[in-house]
Amino acid sequence: MAVHAPARPEVVTVGSAVRWRGETYLVVALQGSRVHLLSRKADGEDAVVLLDELHRSPGFRVLDGPDTPDADDGPAPPSVSERRPLGGADLLEGLSKEARKEVDFWLDHVLEVHTGLPGFAAPGTAPRPCYDPGRTTLRDRYATKAAELRAAHHQVSAATVERKRLAWLEQGVWGLVDKRRVRGPSRHGRVDEQVVKLLRKVHKRHEKKSIGTRSRLFELLRRACVRKFKKKAEKLMPSRATFYRLLDRLGIVCGKQAAARRGDGSHRPEPPFTLAMATAPGEQVQIDTTSLDVLALDETGRVVSLELTAAIDVVSRSVLAAVIRPKSSGTKTGSSSRRHGGRATKAVDALLLLAEMCTPQPMRPHWSLKAAAQGSDLPYAQLVEADERMEGAAARPVIIPEMIVMDNGKVFAGRAFMDACARLGISVRPACANSPTHKAIIERTFGSFKTGFSQFLPGYTGKDLTHRGKNVTKERLWRIDQINDFLQQWIALGWQQRPHSELRNPFLPSMPPRTPNQVFAAHVASSGYVPLRLSAEDRLRLLPTAWVQVTDKGIRLNNRTYDSRALNGYRNARSGWPGKGQRWPVRYHPHQPEKVWLEDHRNNTWAEADFVYQRLIGDAWNEHVWDQATAAHLEKGGHTRDETAIARLVRSLLECAGRGPSCTTAPELAPVERGMQVSPAPVQDPYRGIPAPAYHSVPRLPVMDVDPRQLCAPAVPLALPGSPSGAPQPGEGRGHDSASASASASASASAEQP
Repeated sequence: MAVHAPARPEVVTVGSAVRWRGETYLVVALQGSRVHLLSRKADGEDAVVLLDELHRSPGFRVLDGPDTPDADDGPAPPSVSERRPLGGADLLEGLSKEARKEVDFWLDHVLEVHTGLPGFAAPGTAPRPCYDPGRTTLRDRYATKAAELRAAHHQVSAATVERKRLAWLEQGVWGLVDKRRVRGPSRHGRVDEQVVKLLRKVHKRHEKKSIGTRSRLFELLRRACVRKFKKKAEKLMPSRATFYRLLDRLGIVCGKQAAARRGDGSHRPEPPFTLAMATAPGEQVQIDTTSLDVLALDETGRVVSLELTAAIDVVSRSVLAAVIRPKSSGTKTGSSSRRHGGRATKAVDALLLLAEMCTPQPMRPHWSLKAAAQGSDLPYAQLVEADERMEGAAARPVIIPEMIVMDNGKVFAGRAFMDACARLGISVRPACANSPTHKAIIERTFGSFKTGFSQFLPGYTGKDLTHRGKNVTKERLWRIDQINDFLQQWIALGWQQRPHSELRNPFLPSMPPRTPNQVFAAHVASSGYVPLRLSAEDRLRLLPTAWVQVTDKGIRLNNRTYDSRALNGYRNARSGWPGKGQRWPVRYHPHQPEKVWLEDHRNNTWAEADFVYQRLIGDAWNEHVWDQATAAHLEKGGHTRDETAIARLVRSLLECAGRGPSCTTAPELAPVERGMQVSPAPVQDPYRGIPAPAYHSVPRLPVMDVDPRQLCAPAVPLALPGSPSGAPQPGEGRGHDSASASASASASASAEQP
């Protein structure tokens, strides 16, 4: 089967001669997608045709020039453009002069082998007999061309000529390029490719761990090579200097460079980016949680860091709600025990955030009058007419979300938050994992919170240790409730009434930027305002649910017992829920744990139960204080079921926090660390030269069968010469005193033996 050269694409330009419908035309104009054709015949007709239709017409081809003879005039010799295909010619521009010269050399010889004529042959030239395709075979032409090139001092074989021709047929002129001239240096140099793959694997395994130096990565790679290659590891492992150069070539950074790069674009998605678009308030609301970079005092007086959970409306940039929660790790009494005293943002905080979005923020007596909705840019009269709760409210709009964009954290991805959104008719769209740009507006808003609010508070820590002061914990810190009060006032005064650079009129770009309240007022004027009222039952349904059994002692929830007379009809009774048995749905509030509410779906009623030991506490408390008291009780050896002891500890913690630090009790001094004992002269061993005692040669002491009262009896005076015969002699006693004396003497003698 004959193999043909690659066909040249049919390019129609002004001045080209084309053959269409059996006639020859000259292209005189190109107007859009239309081609104006001028007939070459005297009696022919001109034509205007679409370019696509011209290409699809059968028999259409582009001729070399206006002087090309027609098909009726006889066969035309092959043109130079048909003998020299253009495939890959644009790639030759980046080659060196020697490489392009070599391509031209091989192109002429390959064309002569393939068509019988070299590339520089003039039109009408007849091929040489040894290269005439009608008289010779390809195998003969390969051998002839190889012999000619060897005669011209080119070491070429027939196989090389065949390989060049086949490469030209497949790739065009780019197939004639010597690929050794375009081969760049390897990224990993002379290091074995298996070692490079292993290095990438080791680096990926430790990419999310603590940042280390290059030497650590070198040691990890050496260990991995030993495990994988065994005896060949020493031969394959590069030197330390070569390894460092390899890291630079592969773009692997360690140490300070990795620390600078981490967190800066590491989760940046691939472009193009799509901006968050919304046309009405509540159409898209973004929710997220971040560290507030501030230290504060919790309910028990401990210093804790804070977390901020906020929701922002995309179209107006209004902060709909914000919740501050402390963050502490807590303590564990055992490796398998539950951590007590820890605290962070939980699912119930996200539910409270939803409730705050639907409720106007009330003004507080000590707030500035400028933070009030009355007199602000909000349409106060219209809002009060639609919702009387806006009377006396703060300058923060109430927007009911239609769609919430959240991350995949367990706080928002939990069942409780999803159920609450479904109950309120809010659709939820989770952002992609590790893609903060999918909720870029709330991420940027958090930065404004820290620069406009956090850094002005005492206890500001900065974003990392390099921005942190030396004595931050010793500053006069505010309580969490006080900081939350400051934040709510700042949102109404410092955020909602401050012009935002993104809030511009697209039809009047020369106007100054608007405030979030002004944008909200403009949308209310065009689309109106419909409030959402949450009843007491609706608020209960937003709380998290626990399925527990009601026993004779009441409800046992989170190591606490709740009971009341309202539970009498539910004790040891089946709930009627499929698969739940005697377990009933109980709603609880972690920040108000003194009460729980049991839901009876049969008659749509609620049964309220109180904590049985609330009288021992007598004050407002929350789950966090209970966990800290439980941890302190467990450290003393107690048990989690000792509710009375834990309740007393809760009261003690609250009282201690209310009193503050003691001014009279001096703090105990910590013991001074002395380290090892040193002296200028070596200390001699005082027992040096004394042989070790032979304990096996020491005899046992005899049993002293003596009354202990006789051991402390006064000594008997010895008889002097000339004393009466009736006087007691030495060694004599009363009763068995003589035996005791002899035993004592024997014991003394034994003790004196070595």
